[in-house]
Amino acid sequence: MMKPGLEEPRAVKEHLTGVTPCPTLTVEERIEKRKRDKEFMRAMNEYVKKHGLLSDDPFFGGI
Repeated sequence: MMKPGLEEPRAVKEHLTGVTPCPTLTVEERIEKRKRDKEFMRAMNEYVKKHGLLSDDPFFGGI
């Protein structure tokens, strides 16, 4: 007998955010995604090098 107010344990945990997992990518898709990610990081590093940090925190004195 369970204590009052306790639910039975669930076999599967539910996602609280309601976000569905990403589909599995093929090898080619992973390679392309990695290239895009690297290009984005390179562009952001270049921007920060030219313009400084992207921050609204007065301590860092960003944008």
